[in-house]
Amino acid sequence: MQEPQVLHQAPLQQAPLVWGEIAVEDMARAKAFYQTQFGVRFRDEQMFGMEMAILETEAPQAASIALVKHDMMRPSGAGSILYLHLSDHLAPLAERLERSGVEIALPVMAIKEGECGYSCVIVDSEGNRVGLWAPSLKG
Repeated sequence: MQEPQVLHQAPLQQAPLVWGEIAVEDMARAKAFYQTQFGVRFRDEQMFGMEMAILETEAPQAASIALVKHDMMRPSGAGSILYLHLSDHLAPLAERLERSGVEIALPVMAIKEGECGYSCVIVDSEGNRVGLWAPSLKG
């Protein structure tokens, strides 16, 4: 078998992530989870037969995410993980989530001894593994 030809080897000039979708079974429950745990707001949309709740941001050109309910999408505890930057300090957020009963699948850990920030993985109300990232551990 012939090796595929590499077309481009230069670093990307833009951030590679433009959109993420988190599958949900119960939209009201999922929205309540994210709104309660992270203090975020959603804009409801219907698109291509999908019920969507799009995370509102102050930067309209920034990558964003949506909660999506559709027959072809199922929440999963296995597979890809989106890492969300929802707080500048991860330790207090993770501690508050754990106290409120949110499952912490991977505890807070430093990435390259904190040079690249801190992360943890939680399980949301729908059973999805969701990563959290922050530039610092504590404020």
